[in-house]
This record gives sequence, structure tokens and C-alpha cells, in this order.
Amino acid sequence: MVSLTRAESKAARFVKNLDIDDLHDQLDTLRAYVHELSQSAGRNATDQFGRARNVAVEAAHEAEEAMKDNLAASLILALGLGVLVGYIIRRSTE
Repeated sequence: MVSLTRAESKAARFVKNLDIDDLHDQLDTLRAYVHELSQSAGRNATDQFGRARNVAVEAAHEAEEAMKDNLAASLILALGLGVLVGYIIRRSTE
């Protein structure tokens, strides 16, 4: 007769004592928990995205208002940045 190793013996006892209904219940519980966790993570991500979007919109509006209030300075700044970028590009191609 073939003797079982210690690991095989433990595995055989585990399979012998395995209750399929209990395993099914545990899997259902785990599935429900993972579903709840993923929904919670989705809600948190949506909330964070909404807050970030609101902050970005407010910053864009403030920048637009600042540009309108300081139109001359905005034009000079844009012209200066354009000249600087043009100079850098010209230098890098030489």
C-alpha cells in the first residue's frame, strides 16, 4: 500500500471535511464585499474628480478675469513668451 506524505494527508483531510454549501456562502459573501468595495471606490473617485474639476474651472475663470483686467500686461507677456520660445527653437536648430 502507498503511504501518503504529510502534505497529502493534510490535503485529504481538508477535502474530506470540505462543505460545499459553506464554501458557496463564503464566496457569495466575498463577492458582495468586493462589489461594495468597488462601488465605494468609484463614488470616492467621482467625488474627487468633481472637486478637481471645480477647482480647475475656478482657476480658469480667475485667470481669464485677471487677463481681462490686465489686458496690456497679458499681451506683452504673451509676446515676450513667444519671442523667447522662438529664440530657443531657433538656437536648437542651429
